[in-house]
Amino acid sequence: MRRAGANPRKSSIPNSGKIVLITAVVALALAAITAHIYLSGRREDAIGALAVLDHVFDLIFALTLTATLMTVGHAVCERFRLRFFNTAEEIGVSLFVGTGVVGVSVLLIGLIGWLRPLPISLLIITCVVATRGSCTRLYKLFAERIPKLAQHRETTVVAAIYTALVLLFVVRAASPPSSADELIYHLPVPESFVEQGRVYPMFDNSLGNFPFLIHMIYALCLMVGSDIAARLFSLFLAVGTSLAIFGFCSRYLTRRVGVVAMIAFFGAGMIIEVAVTSRIDVSLAGMLFLCTYTMMNYIATKDRGWLWISALLAGFSLGIKHTAAIWLALLGCMYLVQCLIINRDRVIEVLGRGAAYALLALAIASPWYIKNYIWFHNPVYPLFTGEVAEFGPQGIRYFDANDERRLEAFFNIVRSEMPEVIKVQEQELILAINSRAQRHPLRWWEFFFKPNRYLMSEPNHYPNYLFLVIPLLVFVTRPRWIMWLLVISIGFVFAITWTSWIARYLVPAYPALTIVSGYTLVALSERLKLKLPSFKKLPLYAVAIALGVALSATAPAITVFSSPSFLTGRVSRKEAINPLTYYQPIKFINSQLPPDARILIVGAQLHYGIEREYITDESWFATKWRRVLIRNSSFEEVHQDLKQQGFTHVFFSADLFRFAALMGTEGTGGMEMIAVNKLELSDEARRLGPEYQLLRNWSTFTLYKRKYLQTVYSDEYGYQVLKIK
Repeated sequence: MRRAGANPRKSSIPNSGKIVLITAVVALALAAITAHIYLSGRREDAIGALAVLDHVFDLIFALTLTATLMTVGHAVCERFRLRFFNTAEEIGVSLFVGTGVVGVSVLLIGLIGWLRPLPISLLIITCVVATRGSCTRLYKLFAERIPKLAQHRETTVVAAIYTALVLLFVVRAASPPSSADELIYHLPVPESFVEQGRVYPMFDNSLGNFPFLIHMIYALCLMVGSDIAARLFSLFLAVGTSLAIFGFCSRYLTRRVGVVAMIAFFGAGMIIEVAVTSRIDVSLAGMLFLCTYTMMNYIATKDRGWLWISALLAGFSLGIKHTAAIWLALLGCMYLVQCLIINRDRVIEVLGRGAAYALLALAIASPWYIKNYIWFHNPVYPLFTGEVAEFGPQGIRYFDANDERRLEAFFNIVRSEMPEVIKVQEQELILAINSRAQRHPLRWWEFFFKPNRYLMSEPNHYPNYLFLVIPLLVFVTRPRWIMWLLVISIGFVFAITWTSWIARYLVPAYPALTIVSGYTLVALSERLKLKLPSFKKLPLYAVAIALGVALSATAPAITVFSSPSFLTGRVSRKEAINPLTYYQPIKFINSQLPPDARILIVGAQLHYGIEREYITDESWFATKWRRVLIRNSSFEEVHQDLKQQGFTHVFFSADLFRFAALMGTEGTGGMEMIAVNKLELSDEARRLGPEYQLLRNWSTFTLYKRKYLQTVYSDEYGYQVLKIK
């Protein structure tokens, strides 16, 4: 029966509103998809309403992909019967587990040569159908929890601030790719996989043989023609990490600490600048943090499901970057100490589960390393061995002493024909070496007070200055998990800084250190507010200052690339990336060179967007140029060899040699381990040390350029496009 005076239409209004909303969303999505398909092949110049819809497609695809992966991860977690403590924990764990599961699935599909639209579509459809129950439960969870954010003023304010931050970062991420690493290999390599329809050995971009788990998701974005969606997905993983930080704090500390740490995570310029690009350091940080989080949940609850989820996440972490092994080794130490010494669990049981954990993690990560062992006889190629010298039906071969003698013979020719050029180039390299910053990475305070010394062509990659309050932890109570997070983080930072000076390599420690610093601030404020009530707001002020420092670079970046104008269709993609110095020669290549041109790249690392066939130069060591030299005995033979291979032009920049000398190979991590030196002690080698090979590569190419190349393009930034005569 209907109550007297009740409005018979009251219950139907919400349903009709939902129908209208769903209809509008579906219509917008269909319009965006239509515009995206229509603009295929002419997206660079698009402006107006169609361009706006195309940008909407990027966002919708990234959101849909993120939701799908979250649903997959949630279904996996349900299989292990996990009991989540809060919604943030549920979102974070589900998102990263789903990302790993789908990423490995795409890898396996790619390895058998099925990285094509139909098999990938079947994979996604299978995921959606198989996890529809989790999809329904997640939808109900969000529908229930989101309205509760508006029930209290404090939660509403926090939600509004957090949403505003995320929207600001979305504007950054929704712009065309612009960072060096994503233009060198993070996007070009997955793009090559998509074009070839398979994951294959990357002989011509050695960096593409690193573990590429997150890139398998980027490949899905590139498959639909949206590199911006890849950047957005990277940002959403960073958001998932910050929510997981809140979930951890809510479970083991307090919600207040959770709010402080969740927002403070973005108080590092390093986090923002990496998160809005299609790189992987923040994604690795999130995966390792969730791995640690779930391990702690297992130790605290004895629920084995958490242990196996942690093992999955450990394997996924090893599939993102090699340095994950350092963090996981420290996590293993925590597991043994906690279980054997503190909890006094049975030794056989602890060791047995630990061994099972390690085997599961290694099994999940193994495809990345097995494929490299099969293809290159080196599971971590190109580290330690350097890049291959020759490959083909006869197998592979690495550079050896005989190759060094051939390269020296070419260098001797240059010595005799152009001694003045060698002298000038050597002086330029020496000047760069002498201008090199003095770095002491084990002096951790220098990362805060002299940050530019520890950045490699990465503007605004500044640390989180809230970490400076961590020493004050000695004045407050120290919960068990806070101390473990600190110990693991310090161990990781020490291991990295022992061998490398690059600050970005420390990002995996940022989630844990953010929690420790957030807890320290809140605990200090609680202790001091008894004497000075104003100290209650200490965390608020500290986080605001840290955010101010980190966000100070966001507005200029948005302005430089005209992000608002780009997103509103007033500026085309071509106009948005026009400020990038590398873009002008690429525009020349795409518009002025014939479609059948084949380009050898020497020194010009930023090649993403070239629409002609090319061989890239991704490292500092001109490997493709050296490969040509060691196959021949004279520059005339080199010339004929290049022509027989179909090369018509060379894209060249000498700035890479100067830059490499300025940075130095020692302490650069990857570049140092790729640089395999078998150099004879010539005068130049003694003077220049590891940078000698830069001089040899530069000078030998200079002689070849003088004899056999014709300049068809040059600019004030040092880029040249040269025609092979």
